Amino acid sequence: MSWKKTILYFTWQSVRYAHSWSHFMQIWSYRERWQQSFNPGRNSVADALPWINFPALEFLERHLRPENIVFEFGGGGSTLFFCKNVAEVATVEDHPEWFDILTKTVKAQGWQNWKGYMVPAEDLPEGQTAGAPQDPAAFSSNAKGMEQKSFEKYARTINQYPGEYFDLVLVDGRARPACINQALPHLKKGGYLVVDNTERAYYLAAFHELIREQFEVETDMFAPVAYTPDFTKTTILRKKR
Repeated sequence: MSWKKTILYFTWQSVRYAHSWSHFMQIWSYRERWQQSFNPGRNSVADALPWINFPALEFLERHLRPENIVFEFGGGGSTLFFCKNVAEVATVEDHPEWFDILTKTVKAQGWQNWKGYMVPAEDLPEGQTAGAPQDPAAFSSNAKGMEQKSFEKYARTINQYPGEYFDLVLVDGRARPACINQALPHLKKGGYLVVDNTERAYYLAAFHELIREQFEVETDMFAPVAYTPDFTKTTILRKKR
């Protein structure tokens, strides 16, 4: 076993990231769930759980309602979790093989409330250079091999839905600043915007003022995440009414 999957590494991260004693104790309460997530056969899809940190997962478990409508940029265990807990789920994916696996898994489990969109990245026109990934208007990603691709059609997939249609939007795929920007008009007042891996500060860099004016921060902390040794940060924002 990698030492990163040991309680020693968990303890070191707990001390490193805790900003208060209560935060430390909250992190520490997840240690058994974190260790058990490395057992053989365990992963996000097998467990039908979003691959976000534990505080964010618990928030969703408390606040999702059967009548909710959800859109997600990037699918997986979260797709199965939402299908089980809400009325309607839409997912956009850019990876054909993964989209095929996800589609077959949803079908095998009998869910009828899911709509999937396979929207691959497109090559940039010859001579055009990709903009900075932190620019919401660039529709770009710094993922390896994707630096000169456009995710404009991917990010704009949500635009076929009416304004203020979704109770929750999960941004956990490609070109996240662009996806956030496209999602905002489609999120209901009182709805939740969930952005994963916000330890990468550039995901939200363009939205700090907008967040202060239009959102309440529900959770925004480093914490353990299942199936992964390193702690991550998941941000959940509630749109003001």
